[in-house]
Amino acid sequence: MSENNDKLKAILEEILLIDDNQYNDSYGPDEIETWDSLATINIANAVEKAFGYSMSPEEIVSLETIGDIKTILISKGVEI
Repeated sequence: MSENNDKLKAILEEILLIDDNQYNDSYGPDEIETWDSLATINIANAVEKAFGYSMSPEEIVSLETIGDIKTILISKGVEI
């Protein structure tokens, strides 16, 4: 796993209270009980602090899976 992927994983583990088994690109609010609208805002804020990239409102509302977060970061040049 890359350093940035480890960083994202740590962010999501802290905010969503998930373990290694739940850190899956296809997982989202349907699979992770603690992922609600407030968690989405907290994820966006933590990503901004950790990676120096602010998500647009459109990107924030489009977050449906962990993979979506990675896709947005990759589109901004972050290696995951």
